[in-house]
Amino acid sequence: MTDNRQDIKPERGPCSCPFCDEPICPDPGDANYTCDNDGRLKIHRVDCVGLYCPVPVMRAREEIDQLEKNSLLEVIADDPASAEDIPRWAKRAGHSVVKIEQDGDEYHYFILKENK
Repeated sequence: MTDNRQDIKPERGPCSCPFCDEPICPDPGDANYTCDNDGRLKIHRVDCVGLYCPVPVMRAREEIDQLEKNSLLEVIADDPASAEDIPRWAKRAGHSVVKIEQDGDEYHYFILKENK
């Protein structure tokens, strides 16, 4: 059987990055996102899968303290307690949780560093 399909480049639709409705955007060169915006924000990822309370919060705090203001931290955790712990910690620390996604048992928290 012959495949008669042609590779047709689809028209560029709306941006598919998770931040289109936010004032920030990850680096469009990052292979994890397809973004039409020209933002230059890098996402710093912290993998806390398999770690339980209070370790994901401690790791997030350690990592975000090393980042510059307006940097974006993605914390990946599978501890169900992180659904309350991470947003609560971020708010107390003066940061904003811009998006939370769930992928199976994993939670992805995108935190914008807003202080110092």
